[in-house]
Order: sequence, then C-alpha cells, then structure tokens
Amino acid sequence: MRLAVYSLNYWPEPTGIPYYNTGMCRWLAQRLGWQVSIGTGLPHYPWWQVPPEYAARDYRNGRGDEQVDGVHIARVRHYVPAPPPSGLARMRLDLSWLLATLWRGASQRHRPQAVVVIAPPFLIGLLGLWLARRWRVPVIYHVQDLQVDAALELGMLPQVLSTMLLAAERVILRRVDLVTTISPAMQARIAAKTATRRPVAMFPNWADSTTMRPWTGANRFRAAWCLPNGGQVIVYSGNIGRKQGLEVLIRAAARLPERTRVVIAGNGSERAELERLAAAEAPGLVLFQDLVPAADLAEFLSAADLHVIVQRSAVSGAVLPSKLLNIMAVARPVVVTAIPGSDLANAVELAGCGLVVAPDDPAALAEGLQQALADPAACARQGAAGRAWVTTEFGADRILARFAARLVLVSQGQRRRR
Repeated sequence: MRLAVYSLNYWPEPTGIPYYNTGMCRWLAQRLGWQVSIGTGLPHYPWWQVPPEYAARDYRNGRGDEQVDGVHIARVRHYVPAPPPSGLARMRLDLSWLLATLWRGASQRHRPQAVVVIAPPFLIGLLGLWLARRWRVPVIYHVQDLQVDAALELGMLPQVLSTMLLAAERVILRRVDLVTTISPAMQARIAAKTATRRPVAMFPNWADSTTMRPWTGANRFRAAWCLPNGGQVIVYSGNIGRKQGLEVLIRAAARLPERTRVVIAGNGSERAELERLAAAEAPGLVLFQDLVPAADLAEFLSAADLHVIVQRSAVSGAVLPSKLLNIMAVARPVVVTAIPGSDLANAVELAGCGLVVAPDDPAALAEGLQQALADPAACARQGAAGRAWVTTEFGADRILARFAARLVLVSQGQRRRR
C-alpha cells in the first residue's frame, strides 16, 4: 500500500498530535511494510520556534526531506509566529503551510493509493480534496481537534469569519471519502454538522503499553525535584495554551499543603504568563520545566504521585486530551477538571483511574487533589485499573490495525468504482 499522509505537525515535535502522527506512520511502515510518506512542515510545536538545525536547512525541491524509520518525511518552509500567537497569526501559519504544500504537491509524480489528511488545520481538507481529484484516489479526513468549534467557544474568532469557516468545514465534510475522529462526543458533533459520504468513524488515539509502562527503581526526575521529607508531587505534562486553562491549577496549588509540589512540564503560548502568575499567587509551590524526550517519558510520568488534566468547560466537546492514555499506561492516578458526560470525564469514570472535579474552579480542584493524595491505597488501585483498561481497549496494535484495515477497504472501494 502506498499511503500519503499530510499534517502540519510531525517528529521531532514531542507531544499531542505530532506524537500520534509519528507513531501511526512508523507503525504502518514498519509493521505492515507500507510505503508511507508524510507531507509536513517545520518543527515548531509547542515551542513556537524552529530548532536551528531545521531553520537553516534548504527545502527547495525536496532537499530538506528525510527518511526516518521507514517513513519519507517531505517538509516545506512556512511562516511560524512568535509566541504567544494570536488567532490571526495561527491562521497565517496554517495558510502558509497549506499553500507551500499545495505548490509542492503540484509537481509530485508518485501516485499513492490513498491520502490521509489530519486536522487541525481544518482547511487541510481542501488540500485533501485537491489531491484526491488530481490522483483519483480516496481521501480520509481525520479530526484530532474541532479547531473552529474550539476557537469559537474561546472567543478567538469574529462572528463573520466564523460563519465563513464553518461553511467551508461543511463542504469538506460532505466531499471527503471518509471522516474519522478520536472520541464519541466529537463523532456526534461532526455528524450533526452535515451529511457525510460514509458514517463518521472512530479512530481513537492509543498507548504503546510495551514502552509506556510503570518505571521501577531509582527515578532521576523525582530526585531532581528535591521533594521534602514525605512530600508528594502532582504533575501536569503537555501543551500550555488557552485551551488548557492552567491558571486554575496555579490557584489550586496555592491551597495545597506546603509539602506538596506541582510540576508543570511543557511549552506553549501561555507559559510565560503562567510563570508570572505562579510567582505572584503560589511562590515556590510550582515548578516549570520543558517536556522530556520520548525515550524518557515513561520514567518522567512515573515520577508523579498524581497527575492532573485541566480542561476548560468551554472546549469540553471539541477536544479530548490525549495525554490521559500515557498516564494510564504508566499506572498513575489522575484528577481531571471536566464537565460530567464529556469524553474526558467518561473515560476517567469508565476506566476507574481517578477523580473528576468541576472545571474552572480552583477550590474544587484543590479539594480533589488533596482527597486523592490522602489515600495512597486508592491511588494504587486507580493506577492499576487505568493500565489494565488502556492495555485492553487502546493498545497501539489494536487501534492501528483497525485503521489500516479501514484504509484498505476505502481504497479498494474506490478502485472498484473506477
């Protein structure tokens, strides 16, 4: 199978959507022997700057392409905004990459058997439709975030522009061969927007439970945090942006016992502002650090007594934090802020891996964190339950094999129609 994947984000970007893009492409190339190419951009997320080794590279006529783990990585140069990027700056980023990728795709001669485009940016669907028409192959539109919905609910777009973007989104959804997404709530939202050629299918994120497993023995990260005698550590790891609403965690940290330390690991547009907030409202209680390399992630996540995932109520139906699966894979409990009935709340309750508290409420979050840390035996049970659940339901081999089978069926159906 010759598969062409397109996404703005890919390795060496370490977290979120690029993490799963990289895992999918590598799995299809190495486990199934497929010829996989990924059309992507300059590494910049979540740092909002391009590493020097990529910034100085010549990308004309494919000179900056790479072959890594059996996957051909085709990059183009594009605009990258300075942090914190505004909504318009993000749109400029998306459009500059799409136009550069479109220009390069016009000269590409090797015809794939299927195209997978991964949103956000949601306008990547238009790129997919153009490629499908050019090569007469099926296009699969995979939705990791409902970008327009989230921007609207956070008040990042004017009404006139949002109306135009929602109309463009409906055109994409109607015309692609298959729409997939990562959660039931997002599946229902997409289905309610417009009729699609095929029913919206589930392609959830996954956890590689063979590499993401509980760490045993000495832990370098826990030792570096210099916890006081009997101290406990709460960790948030991931992107630091407006969707997360991490100011709630900062204010909850100010209500925790002195021996409790909160570690926020990540980069993003809101980190500098959060560091100022922590210095003012929770001095000495919150430690910021960068994300760790993928090879160290299991040890890092295992260093926490408790993990926390903060989600704003405004975006509860538009995004599902993928970090939850890796937390469960290393058998650690979690406290999440989420609306009852949301995908995040349902996953935690179904797996029995932690507590759900009200969103946007520092007092409720602080109470939930203290309740969890006060019962180590319950934390151990929740961690074990989470690992058992994610291994059974969301193992990488199981999820990716199903997706690969769906790609083959869609591709074969297209050939029969032709």
